[in-house]
Amino acid sequence: MARGRERVVALVDMDCFFMQVEQRLDPQLRGRPCAVVQYTEWQGGGIIAVSYEARAFGVSRGMWASEARALCPELALARVPQARGKADLTR
Repeated sequence: MARGRERVVALVDMDCFFMQVEQRLDPQLRGRPCAVVQYTEWQGGGIIAVSYEARAFGVSRGMWASEARALCPELALARVPQARGKADLTR
């Protein structure tokens, strides 16, 4: 490649990023296995982001919270706020 045009490859772990935002908002979640769940209440909600601590227990995005709690009983859940039946992302 020509000088100054070297390729840069970057990995951005957005799955954990959303969990880290919640951990920053609620410091009690830091260092604990936790996950962000959708606003739906069915089966505890669908997991959309997972902390590194929860991944060690086998918890992954796409699971239902009830399924994840079977793998990690001490899993803390942060719920996406809801407004008029949809996710409220205004904060």
